[in-house]
Amino acid sequence: GELLKDKENLASYLLMEERDSFDENAFAVFIKEDDQFVRVTAERQGVDCYYTVLRKLSPSNTDVLNPAVVEKFIAATHEKYYERFSERFGKELVGFFTDEPQFFRGQTPYAPALDLYFREHFGEDVKDGLISLFSDGENYYSYRIRYYTALNQIYVETFYKRLYEWCEEHGCKLTGHSIEENKLFTQMWGSAGVSSSYEFEHVPAIDNLGMTGTAKLSSRQAGSAAVQLGKRQLLTETFGCCGYSATPKQLLAVLEKQYVHGVNLLCHHLYAYSLAGQGKVDHPPCFSRHMTWWKQFPKFNEYVTRLGYLLANSVPQVKCVVINPMSSVYLRYDVRDESLSMKTDNAFDALQQILNDYAIEYEIADERILSRYGSISGKGLIVGKRRYDYVIVPDCENLSSDTKRILEEYVKGGGKILAVNRPHYTDGIKDDWSFLQSTLTLKELAKTNAVKLKTDGKTEYTYRKSEELGFEFLYLVNTEKTDSQITVPKGYAR
Repeated sequence: GELLKDKENLASYLLMEERDSFDENAFAVFIKEDDQFVRVTAERQGVDCYYTVLRKLSPSNTDVLNPAVVEKFIAATHEKYYERFSERFGKELVGFFTDEPQFFRGQTPYAPALDLYFREHFGEDVKDGLISLFSDGENYYSYRIRYYTALNQIYVETFYKRLYEWCEEHGCKLTGHSIEENKLFTQMWGSAGVSSSYEFEHVPAIDNLGMTGTAKLSSRQAGSAAVQLGKRQLLTETFGCCGYSATPKQLLAVLEKQYVHGVNLLCHHLYAYSLAGQGKVDHPPCFSRHMTWWKQFPKFNEYVTRLGYLLANSVPQVKCVVINPMSSVYLRYDVRDESLSMKTDNAFDALQQILNDYAIEYEIADERILSRYGSISGKGLIVGKRRYDYVIVPDCENLSSDTKRILEEYVKGGGKILAVNRPHYTDGIKDDWSFLQSTLTLKELAKTNAVKLKTDGKTEYTYRKSEELGFEFLYLVNTEKTDSQITVPKGYAR
């Protein structure tokens, strides 16, 4: 809480109110002229409604988009550890875990860093378009894309990249996770997209709460980025909120839902030194001597460790990649009504289930990672250390200009593509995507799998190989409570 004592370190957020008079102390004020919003800096004659944007400070969040604040944070934490324990860095003290950094959740985020970013990259005042964040319509899409893209980039480079570089300089590792990775629209609450931060972690990580949720998106996003960026380990902070009554079998089911999508390192939530006071109810279970199966705990961990070793030392045999539709969420996102942006999630959920029904293995390409590490080689799409022979464009409204350029080159080179639906916008501007024509079907795509399974859609799987250690294996996980039927090809007996 040290940094919260100085209001210069606090995170900002925006509110919009309709007022009948001009507020000279407001952050930005707009009026409507011919159904268009215009920013004004003084009272106008004959205007009876001022759309007033207010900037507020959060009493409980620091501004992780401010480089100076991040430096203060490092000085108050990481540097203090290094002063006292530098000889243990990279040994017992392997690295640092960052838990749920976020710019601000619950309201529309803002940071002074956006003003400089907009002037340098777009030649405009960020205030001129703020009304776009509170109004739905095509006229506001391009600003929303610029705004949330800037937020995400500043977040990744100011917070994650700086911590990553500090750890590099001090012989240790960075791991940890952002917030609310399980849905695309919930990622807007703290990062405007979690995938891009994995580039600047030695061990990318996710969080998984409770026993009823699915990790199909969170684990698949992180697992894809990890192999694309050459990260060997992928960590999960898991089991929080499962309750004291959770059995080892139930917890293993929670874990394997994540491991089948690429996670391979377990961080138990949590180890309670004491159950006094709040400790009794603080997101149990706890994995200390207070748990009822403490003596059997090593057996549980032994299985998980062996499984994690196999996964960490092998590579999934995947030929297909799906473009992440996160930027389509930017188009419609309004914290006051998230239902429009949820449509992108619903469509992506449905696509993931269809791919599982067809037993099609796939990875996900984040657009920022694609723009930084994407290229075309023959008829294949390269994303970092991965090559894909098939590309799926999901049902989405928008993709970036970098993604469009790469896909156009991919199609011209004869690359195979399955377009669930063509986008209508590029960076929020109406555009022609007619070049995007499907050249294969789901049935044809299923035939290209390294292992051709037949499944009822309940079982999820990964087929992996290790060239270094000379093994291959098929890892199957039934994610439902009822029996699942799956047929493995004759002759596949490993």
